[in-house]
Amino acid sequence: MSEFENYRPYWPETVIFWGAGTTKPLHMKTTKDLGRAFQALAEASDGEKEKKIRNAIDEVLPKANEQIRSEMCALLKLIDSDFQVQDEEAMRILEIPETRARHLKRLYDWRAVKLVIERCPRNQDHQFSLDDLYNLLDVHIQSQKGIEVEERFITLDRLISARRTLDMLTQLMHAIGYTELIHNPETLPLYQHYHQFAKLLAERMTDEGLLRATETDFDERRFYLFSYAVISMNWDPIFLWLIFNAHKELNSKKECPSIGSPPQPMKLFNDLAHFIAVRNVEGKKPFAWFPMNETAVQQLNDEEYLTGRRVRIGKFYFPHGCHGFRQCPKCGKLTFYLGNEWLIDSPSLFPPQILPSLSPRMPRSLEEKEAMDAGIYDAVQCIHCGTITETHHTAITMQTQFKAVQPSFIQEIQNDMKVALENARHIIFAGYSLPDDDFIGRIILSARRKMDSEKVKCSVIGFDRDAEDKWMYGEHLKNYFQSHENSGLTNTCRRVAGIFGEKNVRAYGAGFPNVFMKNGKADKEKVEEMMRVW
Repeated sequence: MSEFENYRPYWPETVIFWGAGTTKPLHMKTTKDLGRAFQALAEASDGEKEKKIRNAIDEVLPKANEQIRSEMCALLKLIDSDFQVQDEEAMRILEIPETRARHLKRLYDWRAVKLVIERCPRNQDHQFSLDDLYNLLDVHIQSQKGIEVEERFITLDRLISARRTLDMLTQLMHAIGYTELIHNPETLPLYQHYHQFAKLLAERMTDEGLLRATETDFDERRFYLFSYAVISMNWDPIFLWLIFNAHKELNSKKECPSIGSPPQPMKLFNDLAHFIAVRNVEGKKPFAWFPMNETAVQQLNDEEYLTGRRVRIGKFYFPHGCHGFRQCPKCGKLTFYLGNEWLIDSPSLFPPQILPSLSPRMPRSLEEKEAMDAGIYDAVQCIHCGTITETHHTAITMQTQFKAVQPSFIQEIQNDMKVALENARHIIFAGYSLPDDDFIGRIILSARRKMDSEKVKCSVIGFDRDAEDKWMYGEHLKNYFQSHENSGLTNTCRRVAGIFGEKNVRAYGAGFPNVFMKNGKADKEKVEEMMRVW
């Protein structure tokens, strides 16, 4: 008999893919929505340019206030060589000096974006895919070659500027969407339901911790790791922010449950899979706040010491980066921006943007003040070395088929995520359609190897107007496939079933937030049904 035992480190049983379908009810634009918006703006720049581009902005951003739409129009004209004669007017609206205007024109090139869009293939509705646009840019950028569009040659440096422009506009669109969300009396109550969902998840992890505290040591992974992890395929920080706030509320309660002997309060935090420095949310200086990680947790949970608390953490991954990630151009390290106040509807949750209306202009240092005085309204100071970062230093990765070398922190996040996914027993595809993405596809396929010994269960949450407010299994799900051949939910389920097998897939078609709502509020039993390893 061997003296050795199998080593199987604990990982969360459930992994949630959090996709754009989850926040679409909050009017946050999906990839398809972004593609349509960019196409509308690009096509409006031809013909009677002056009127058409403003009309297109009104169409694309109907809920945005007048000042934001005026500034967006001015920005597009400033970075479009077709409108050079109107630079002074754009500078006046954007409240920037000539030096800043020249800097923006060097960084961004809307004219190049419009030309590359002309080369993109169209579907039967004359719509192009944003993925195709990025693929077209990336294949030429990585091969270090320009591209010809209708006898006009676009050089490599302009292609790089065009890609940078798309990244910047994507951030702007989502920042505008969030601003509309928290000021819209229709969407704000819905957003508060999402917060209730996050609170129910936190309460679930508290109950789980109390149970596991009786079964294992506090410095063991089975105790301190949540039974669920989140893989956010969205670039926005909304879900993480709601979870952070839910944990903060529970941790601050006087009746916070205690465990151990002598009893110590049990607190909930998150592990972002990399030692990320978050810009202190309520600080007056750009100091760093470091979220929990396993190293700190094991020290705090050592039962030989009275540390004043025992801690549990949940894994939260941003494999494609986040709008709040700023990579310093000097030291290369990451600063994570999450606003200036602990409010679920914090108006400063998104980093300051190029548009003055979308910058809180609340500098925390002399360097930030000087940058903003010079019209750099998107300035955020690097926590580590003090260098000023701007929008184009945001670390986000697009789901294209041509992957560039990723920053080290993105690689580390993806590595940790890969192991979590390979060890999951239950994968929830929440508003995520499993598109053709080589990286995610490889990881999903590698998770399949668990099927030989232990089946991986999959829950697909999508939206179909004809679907009922209940989970579909087995024959019921097959009948739905047959009667709804072309629905997005059917297509996603079939992609997942192609990897994990039909009998291991269930589906819910009433979408978000209905999957966790009952009688007009977030419901504990529905959350339990969603999360359980069925």
